[in-house]
Amino acid sequence: MKPVIMLVLVALCGCSLVTVADRYGNRYGDWYNHGDQYHWQLATCEDQMNAQSVPPMERKLAMRCCMWHRGVPIDDSGSCGASG
Repeated sequence: MKPVIMLVLVALCGCSLVTVADRYGNRYGDWYNHGDQYHWQLATCEDQMNAQSVPPMERKLAMRCCMWHRGVPIDDSGSCGASG
């Protein structure tokens, strides 16, 4: 039973190594597009959220769309006005 638990723990830790998260609950990156390459986009979008005084209820979507507009792949780009 212990090898199974260890395997699950390694898999969970591995996911955190390839993704980066913002403080609004969004996660960016996957096994093919590692999140560690999105730090400048994350910092830029965080600054933009503060500078534009985005209301708290809108920040999660606004942050995700900001990241997408800077080239970070997201699951639901249609929510940011993407077409096709």
